[in-house]
Amino acid sequence: MKFGVVTHAVGHHMSFEKTLAAIRDLGFDFILLLTSRVAEPVSAEGTSESPFPNVLGSDPEHVRKAIRNTGLEIGALHFSGDINIDSDAGVEPTIAALKEYAAYALALECKYLTHPVPSCGRSRVPTVEKVTEIKRLATCMNAVAENFMDKGLRIGVDIHHTAWVEGLDDSRLLLDSMPCENAGIILNIGHMTSAEGYGWLLVDEYPNRIPVVGWKDHSLAKDRPRPMWSIELGTGHSPFELYIRAFKRNAGDRVHLINCENVPDEERIVVLQRSREYLTKLWDAVE
Repeated sequence: MKFGVVTHAVGHHMSFEKTLAAIRDLGFDFILLLTSRVAEPVSAEGTSESPFPNVLGSDPEHVRKAIRNTGLEIGALHFSGDINIDSDAGVEPTIAALKEYAAYALALECKYLTHPVPSCGRSRVPTVEKVTEIKRLATCMNAVAENFMDKGLRIGVDIHHTAWVEGLDDSRLLLDSMPCENAGIILNIGHMTSAEGYGWLLVDEYPNRIPVVGWKDHSLAKDRPRPMWSIELGTGHSPFELYIRAFKRNAGDRVHLINCENVPDEERIVVLQRSREYLTKLWDAVE
């Protein structure tokens, strides 16, 4: 089983090329490439001062060169920009922005586009109170997925603590509102843990709608510093075995990514290394 990594997992302080080199040295094979519209683009030499470069301002070949230089692959490209589902007026601009990134992902020979979902300001809002916003998001995502269906592009939204799409029923409503099967979710296990949702049920219910999996371990300890607390894999409360069993029951092409966010910078490398070893062994052991 191969696991990739989110590029910010190794820190926010290195250049793009040093970020990629650190990921390669850890033994990962592919990345979720985080980007920023306001950062420095990637140069012809495959370099950028920012770990999250402005890819839209970069020649796709320059980005591919940076990746080739380290022997990695782009597992998925992460959108940077405004996802506006506050009103119907935001739908068309959001679709246009996502389409721009989708076209760029394909120019990078990447078939997976991920994007965030805006915050609704608080956690555990009943799904019935978020129907309008979730359905607006579904309209945006479905339009992009349908537009690039013939290219094989798959799009997934990153379910998140305090977001409009946070837990199990939010995810079900979103998926049920998108007819195109190439539109789905990043099953962010850590955030599903923070929401205390049985996210593994989605793997059985929607096996073809989970293009990307975020392997994160979140703490539910009463004394944790913040409600959303992402730590080393195997040290928190995410029920990984239940997810592994579900994925083994429902085999498919997915991008599996490891991330540990609330870790001191000086410990990030060793924590990622231990997390990868832990998850690899657990995957092999679970039947």
